[in-house]
Amino acid sequence: MVHISKVAAAVTAFCLASSSVAHPGEHHDHHAIKREVIARDAMASAAKRSLDSCSGTLKHRQLTARSIARRSEKARQLRAARNIQSKPKKFRRDLATLEVYEAIDHNNTGILDYSVATPETTIFSANTSCILTPANTDGPYYVLGESIRKNVTEGQSGVALHLEVQYIDITTCLPVPSVYVDIWNANATGVYGGINVTGNVADGGWDSTFLRGIQATDEDGVASFDTIFPGHYEGRATHTHLLAHSNVTVLANNTISGGAVTHIGQLFWNEALRSAVEETP
Repeated sequence: MVHISKVAAAVTAFCLASSSVAHPGEHHDHHAIKREVIARDAMASAAKRSLDSCSGTLKHRQLTARSIARRSEKARQLRAARNIQSKPKKFRRDLATLEVYEAIDHNNTGILDYSVATPETTIFSANTSCILTPANTDGPYYVLGESIRKNVTEGQSGVALHLEVQYIDITTCLPVPSVYVDIWNANATGVYGGINVTGNVADGGWDSTFLRGIQATDEDGVASFDTIFPGHYEGRATHTHLLAHSNVTVLANNTISGGAVTHIGQLFWNEALRSAVEETP
């Protein structure tokens, strides 16, 4: 079993994200959603205990130190590359924050009020920025056979997003290498690439591949992508899809084949961050 332990995002604004319609044919069963939340809470609690039990080991402390250094340096590189002069807004979620978040109106959710003086060790070291959850749906717009690549933007307009995910074995607190992570999300107007149906007409139709790609985790269990912040559409919280493949064969055309799907999930983005993106001129 693996745990998505950290998602570090560096964001710059140069385009407005807007809304679109929901996936055609989607139905949201509120009773099923409630059951999923209860199951997620139970698994999150168990995962936190498992991680705490081995988090003091030498190997895990070394992994944490490397993660802090890598994420801090990447944040500095991204800010320099985008010529960001303003002071950074730093925030992360921990388990207690997640529990509070689930109990309130998400339309009024804020962020942790970290200052520029908050240590990078606090920002980038927690095991609970994302919580182990039961597998989620891959949705109707998953496309098999996408390319192995880090930059998936293909010129799509939007708010630039550097996405890092790290897979950790919750029984040992050690990283899981060679997991092939498949990501996809809507563009800034809520449209998915590779799909051409009513309510989701992509430029390029079925042959489009924007905002889709695959990366393998390295020896620290890390895979990273350059994408854009996803737009939202009616009926769904703003999200990015993740699908993990293990024991795959890499083909000559830079795609993967075989193996097993070991986890399907979605990253749901902070409401305050989404609002800030959509207010960007």
